[in-house]
Amino acid sequence: MHRPVAETRLWNRADAGWRSRRRAATRRVRSNVHWSRGHLHRRVSQRAQTRSRTSKARAVARSLNVRGNHRLGANQRLIGIGLAIVSCTLYGINPLFSVNAYADGANSRGLMIARFLIAAPLLLVYRFITVRPAAWPRGRDLIEIFLFGYLGFTFQSFFYFGAIERMDSGLVSVIFYCFPIMAVLVAWWLLKHKPSKVISACLVATVVGVSLTAGEVAAGETVGIALTLAGALTYTFYVVLSSRVMPRYDGVTGLTIILFGAMFGWLTLWLVRPFGMQVQFPNTATGWANVAVLSTFGTIVAMGTFFAAMKRVGPGPTSVASTFEPVVTIVVGMLFLDERLTGRSVIGAVLVVGAVVVLTLSEARRDAGSLSSATPGGAAHN
Repeated sequence: MHRPVAETRLWNRADAGWRSRRRAATRRVRSNVHWSRGHLHRRVSQRAQTRSRTSKARAVARSLNVRGNHRLGANQRLIGIGLAIVSCTLYGINPLFSVNAYADGANSRGLMIARFLIAAPLLLVYRFITVRPAAWPRGRDLIEIFLFGYLGFTFQSFFYFGAIERMDSGLVSVIFYCFPIMAVLVAWWLLKHKPSKVISACLVATVVGVSLTAGEVAAGETVGIALTLAGALTYTFYVVLSSRVMPRYDGVTGLTIILFGAMFGWLTLWLVRPFGMQVQFPNTATGWANVAVLSTFGTIVAMGTFFAAMKRVGPGPTSVASTFEPVVTIVVGMLFLDERLTGRSVIGAVLVVGAVVVLTLSEARRDAGSLSSATPGGAAHN
């Protein structure tokens, strides 16, 4: 059946319109697809460029950061060594304040009682300011650390400052500084740490140096030599035994307990007064000023700079810098206390200090640190 002409024309027009709309839609779709592809290509290109710029920026940042870290590390090392020198200098001038306090009526017992009564509470305040979140030791560890101060630090300071009452501070410091070698021998005996050939040579040099130095002491000062050696031996046991407990805790926390132990140890001696022990405090304001300086700068500030140095450069360099403490004591004694130093004493001091430096470097290479200062307990002396 044939359609009328008019109807056929209408159908053709409708079909043409539909085809036209279809072609237009197809063109739009193709245009959109082409635009999408171009947009996607542009986005990918932009992201690639962004990644490239980012990677370059990160490379530059890493380079700058590495250089900055090198500069920062070098600066920290210099600051650490400087702090270690400040610490050993403050420890080295302690005899100056003690001798001045003796001249103003005090004796070594009264000086130490006053010193720890001032220093222990100050260190507790310093501890709360710097390392407040650190945990306190408990149980057996707390008792052991307290006894290190109550017995070890008390008797070490008793012997050392008693020796300074009887002989030159420089000679006392040199003889006392044989304690690192004693610590090696005690560690060999108690902890089975066999010394190397280098350490054995250091032992011989120390014995010779102490012999030369002691030979310069007058005959009436043999008690001072005995007290110095007793102090060195006491400090040796204190360092070796504390090295097993102290590393478990923050150094400032451990030393706070040790100083309170020493404070109670000296208070016990004051109350008991064994063998008729006399206790004399300074009788002038100048004498008490020397006690205050000894308690603050010679104890708290010296300990604080010691730990600040260890934090920046580690125990090895800090220990090496600390070995110059006897040199400081000798120089201060010659400049302010009219102490004399002969050629024989100089040779002895060089042998002792040199042996301790070599010992410290040898122990540091073995990653064992120095027995004298690598452990937190090593910061508490003199």
